[in-house]
Amino acid sequence: MRLPAGTVEGTFTNPLKEGLLQYLINFSGLIEVESPNGHGFILTDNGNISGAYFNNNNRFFRGNSALLHMPFNGTGLSESPQTLNVRKYTDAEFSRAIQISQEEGLLTEGTQSLISPSGAFLKTGDTGDLLKREFPEPLDEAKLRKIKSLTGVIAVATFFEGFPLQWLGSADFEHLAASAEDLMRAGRKTARDLKIGSLDQLILETDENKFIIAPCGDLFLCVFTTADAHLGLIRVVIKNIQSEIS
Repeated sequence: MRLPAGTVEGTFTNPLKEGLLQYLINFSGLIEVESPNGHGFILTDNGNISGAYFNNNNRFFRGNSALLHMPFNGTGLSESPQTLNVRKYTDAEFSRAIQISQEEGLLTEGTQSLISPSGAFLKTGDTGDLLKREFPEPLDEAKLRKIKSLTGVIAVATFFEGFPLQWLGSADFEHLAASAEDLMRAGRKTARDLKIGSLDQLILETDENKFIIAPCGDLFLCVFTTADAHLGLIRVVIKNIQSEIS
């Protein structure tokens, strides 16, 4: 993705000591974040966060989930070095940035201030303070166990906005959910572009494994299997779960 360049306002390594926080209260533009843990950006409109993206060792997070992976704590500082590149936007540039962020699924939900009332920069250490929202109701665990019991299924999980909520089996579920989120967004965009209707199931198949992703109400279900798993049977079970929820 390529956001507007904007006007470079400066590069900062310590927002507290360098007087950045007071300036950002009414700032509209892009804040690029660079750290040993990854890189990304925050899109802010008059001090309110509009969008975010973060790449953590090739694990991609968007919107609210990106904010939770930014390298900041409650004081606005990080345990590891960080660099903030600040780029100011005109109204036209900001509108273009919002359009791109919407297309890429980067917009955040809810009203979130870049600077907390206590003067901290992007307090992400406490997910409750940041998101102030409830996750969707989880799936009946019996449904997950039914899928997990099928021959060849290595792991099954539900996720929401790139976060794993329920899981069974053996896998890096945080990585699994983040990758599934990226695939689902790409699949939905492709379906829209081709005008072939809404996405029902998405299947990624290699010589070694199969990966199935399916929307289930407000959640998404992902199933990771061996290459010789009975794909048709798994898809039927998933379809039944989708029908029950709808």
